[in-house]
This record gives sequence, structure tokens and C-alpha cells, in this order.
Amino acid sequence: MSDEVLKVDINDKICLLTLNRPERRNAFDDELTLALIQAVIDADHNPEISLVAITGAGDKAFCAGADLKAARDVDESTGDYRGPIHQATRPLVEVLIDARKPLMAILNGPAVAGGCELALACDMRVVAEHAYFSLTEAKRGMGAHFASVALPQMVPPGIAMEWLYTGRKIPLDEADRWGLVNRRAPAERLMDTAMELARDVVSSAPLSLQRMKLTSAKARGLPLHAGLRLDVGPDPYASEDRKEGARAFLEKRDPVWQGR
Repeated sequence: MSDEVLKVDINDKICLLTLNRPERRNAFDDELTLALIQAVIDADHNPEISLVAITGAGDKAFCAGADLKAARDVDESTGDYRGPIHQATRPLVEVLIDARKPLMAILNGPAVAGGCELALACDMRVVAEHAYFSLTEAKRGMGAHFASVALPQMVPPGIAMEWLYTGRKIPLDEADRWGLVNRRAPAERLMDTAMELARDVVSSAPLSLQRMKLTSAKARGLPLHAGLRLDVGPDPYASEDRKEGARAFLEKRDPVWQGR
């Protein structure tokens, strides 16, 4: 592995971001957090990228959340540890849910605390069979700010609150039963399974993907009729790609998307 805290690989419209702190179970420190924020923003502005996938280095963890050793060092040096909405930069999860490109979490291991929130902030989750989810913040005196808002919208509220209140390990079968998992695979097949889904996604029209991503994100929590009046992101109906999609279908060939 390189010394970079975040590895960035771009191939065939897919941007793969690898959290590269395996010695700390890929936990977030300031450097990794800022690097991930910048990479997601960069991908949003790169027309050669249609999907962003996030995974972790090694097989011990996808992401263990905040680096508690780094937090302890702050406590001992300044005593001024601050939560996500009291920082000078935008919170990572806010950047993720505002991203214009589809996001996929590839869980190569457990997703714990802020690592679980990272997975929840993505649109899709492909999970290794040995992985699990856990929101341990209540056992660490933290707040699980994003999960407290988002999780009750993703699974039944009673289930969400149990997971939040207890901080217990959520086995893969349980997370799968409540709809948090798109695909699952043995560790040795994880990346192949994830890339198969990713390639299927990026074969779709890029403007359509962005429109669907933003409309879904902005409509969440709105009454149905208010959501139907949203007009966010690029307009695929007025695009050249819409014409190309119709031509390709009628000519029985794969479309050639231009992103315009």
C-alpha cells in the first residue's frame, strides 16, 4: 500500500476511492476526512466519472469511524473536540448526500460508528460476507448525528432506534433483511461483485443518473406533490442523450452517451 491516506483510481467511468489507513482500521482523522471530501467534489466535476465507489484497505474493516486516539490527543492538548456541525468545513456526510454522482460503498469489513454512517450516506452497499454494521456512538459518548436523522428513514423507526440506543453489532443477515444491502459476496469475490453492479450503473445515461440522484436526495421527506415539482440537476429530457437513447433502442445497439 502507498503512504497516501486515500487512494484514487479512475477506470471506465468508475472512481474507486480506498480509505488507506489499515493500521487504524481505516478510521477517520482530519487528513483522511478532507481527502475524501475533496475526492468526491473532484469526481462531481469530472465528466469522465459516472459513479464513485468507496472501500477500505485490508480486510479487517471498511471504516471504524472517528479515530478515537486522535480525538483523545485533541482532548489532552486543547480540550476542544467538536462535533460535525461545529467544524470550519462541511461535514463529510453532507458532501456525500449532496454529491451529483451515484455513490457505492464496498464494505470489505465491518462498518462501525462513522464508518457505518459513511456506508449509509451512499446510495448502494455491496458487502463482504464477514462484514457487519454497528453504530457504537451511544457506548462512546458520541452522537451519531447523521444516522439519527437518516436511519429512521431507511429502516422502520423502532429498528433504527434499537440499533442507535444499543450500539450492538448488526449482523449482515439482519442488515440485509431490513434493506441496507444491495449485494453480498465472499471476501474474495467482493470487488468483482461490486464492479459488476457499478458497470451496470455507468452504462446508463450520465445525466439521467445525476438527475435521479439529486431528485431522490432533495425529495426525501417532502410530501409527494412537493417532490414531484422539484426540478434539480441536469435536464435529461432536453438532452442529446435522450435522442441517442431512443435511436440506439430502435437500432438495437448500445447507446453512445455524450453527457449532454
